[in-house]
Amino acid sequence: MRQFNATVAINRAIAPEWMHMAFEWPSDLPAPKPGQFFTALPPMVELRAGTILRRPFAFAGFEEAQTEKDPSMLSRPAYAHSIYQVRGPGTRALASMQPGSSLDIIAPLGNAFPYPERGERAIIAGGGIGIGPMLFLAEQLGADTYASSATLVLGFRSASLIPFSGSFSAAGLPSWKKLLEKAFFSTDDGSAGTHGTVRDALEALWLQASDLKGRGKKSLSQKKWHLYGCGPGPMLASLAQFAAKNHMHAHFSAEQWMACGVGACHGCVLPAVSGGFLRVCADGPVFDARTIDWEASLQ
Repeated sequence: MRQFNATVAINRAIAPEWMHMAFEWPSDLPAPKPGQFFTALPPMVELRAGTILRRPFAFAGFEEAQTEKDPSMLSRPAYAHSIYQVRGPGTRALASMQPGSSLDIIAPLGNAFPYPERGERAIIAGGGIGIGPMLFLAEQLGADTYASSATLVLGFRSASLIPFSGSFSAAGLPSWKKLLEKAFFSTDDGSAGTHGTVRDALEALWLQASDLKGRGKKSLSQKKWHLYGCGPGPMLASLAQFAAKNHMHAHFSAEQWMACGVGACHGCVLPAVSGGFLRVCADGPVFDARTIDWEASLQ
C-alpha cells in the first residue's frame, strides 16, 4: 500500500452515468489483483458539499508496462483501470477530470479473490457497480488455465445501462467487450437477457445445466460451481442463499461505505456469522460468503 499522485490517462463515459477511468501505475508497486481496491481524493467538491473524504473504487483491470526493444520507440507505463458510477459531488468531481491531470491515490488495498479449486467452474456474477471487479476476475481467469471454465453473469436495471453499447461502443478495453459478448445478462425490466435479477439468471443456468447433465451432455454443472459475486447488499444476500442451497463455494466482494479505507474508523463493518463484526476495507472486501450474515447486514 502506498499513497501517490497518478496521472489520469482515460476518464470517459461507457454508459449513462457510468465512467471508465485509467491512471498510470508506479513501476515499483506490485500490480493490483481482482477484488482489491484503491481510494482516491477528488480534486474538488461542489459548494456546500461538506467535508470531502477519500472515495473507494474497485480495480476493473490492469495493463502491464511495455518496454520497446528498439530505443527509438516509446515505452508505455502500466495502467490501472476502474469503472465507477457518478452518484454525488465526489464522483462528479472525479468525472470532470481530464486526461493528463493528477489524482491522489492510495493503493493497492484489501484482499483478492481466491482462485477456484481444481475441478471447480468459476461462475462470476456482478450487479450494477459491481461489474468492475468481476470483469477483472473474468479476464484474469481467462488468461490462465481456467479459461474454459469461467462464466460471467451480469445484471442491470435496463439494457440501456449495459456498458459499451449504442453511442458508447467505442469506449472501454477490448478485453471487456470480448467478455461481454459471451456474458449472460439479466435486466430488471426484461429489455435484455433474463427478465429479473442476477439470482434469476443463475437459477435458469443451474436448471439448464442440471437438465443437460441428466442427458449425459457436457454442461455448466459438469464441474462444481464456485460462485463469485459483487454488487448491492440485497443481491449478495440472495446469492449467499443460492450458494448455500446448492452447496457451492462462494466468495463475495462487499460494497460498503468507507471513510478511511485502511481499517482505522470501523465505519464499513459487516456482521460476522461467528459474532462481532468484520471490516470490509481491512478484513475484506472479499469474504467467504459463509462468514458474513448477509441478511443481518441489510437491517
